[in-house]
Amino acid sequence: MNLTLRQLRAFDAVAETGSFTAAAKALHLTQSALSVLVRELERETGVQLFDRHTRRVLLSDAGRTFQPLIQRLLADLASAVADLGDLRDKKTGLLRLAAPQLMACTLMPRVIAAWRERYPGVAVNLIDTLPEHLLAGLATGEAELAVGQDVEVDATIDRRILFRDRHWLICPADHRFANRRKVRWSELAPYTFIAPTRDFRQRVMPELPAEVRAWMQRSETLEVSYMTTALGMVANGLGLTVCPSYSASLVRAHGLRMVRLDAPDFHREVCVYSAADRSLSPAAASFVEMLEGFARREGGRTSMDR
Repeated sequence: MNLTLRQLRAFDAVAETGSFTAAAKALHLTQSALSVLVRELERETGVQLFDRHTRRVLLSDAGRTFQPLIQRLLADLASAVADLGDLRDKKTGLLRLAAPQLMACTLMPRVIAAWRERYPGVAVNLIDTLPEHLLAGLATGEAELAVGQDVEVDATIDRRILFRDRHWLICPADHRFANRRKVRWSELAPYTFIAPTRDFRQRVMPELPAEVRAWMQRSETLEVSYMTTALGMVANGLGLTVCPSYSASLVRAHGLRMVRLDAPDFHREVCVYSAADRSLSPAAASFVEMLEGFARREGGRTSMDR
């Protein structure tokens, strides 16, 4: 059986008006076109749905049974289409995001707040995670977007670069480096280094001079999973660390200073990731647009200027 929506709407219109002429006018069809649709429906179902008289068209017994079912079906369809429209217009829905813990407590709340002001009807679920687990939610469907620093991806993941962000030296306010304009990596050798993530040393090593790599490989170098842990340790005089520009508000909250690192400068790309085999929902697509606008507006400024 191959019923069409046009046939069902034609049946409902005739049943409601009791007239092929009135039903054709309501549906903006010719009377002959409407009659064809009803006959096709009766042929497909194998049931006569109307008793046709000279002046009136009446529902048959089968038609009276059929009508409330079709009306409910058409109402459900109209509701579903309206729900799709709400999703399209970001009036309802759920935005599922993943971000490393540092970004989740600094950059992302600012962007989410601006986005929610524009689309208050859409709920936002932000998953804060370890950097090395950033993309895990994309595979399971727990997250539709992941935002974080550059990581290696395969063909199953789409990556879009948002901006390049500088990493800064973090030290206590009374440290000898605190009021310096910039500090060379080689000057950090006398101090304990606190790697802000478990994979930080592995990722930064290729960009550093040999003598700095040797210093970072010392047993005195500490590794933590969260930047907030590293900042707490620096605040208590346990060593020095580095962090990206967007974490400036958190650095200030710990009473610490950000100093430019030099020789070499150290930057990382911040990217947005999504599953390559799934199209973005309207909410996710508009959030990516806002992220890109945010990056364009603030890309030329460092967090130290804010």
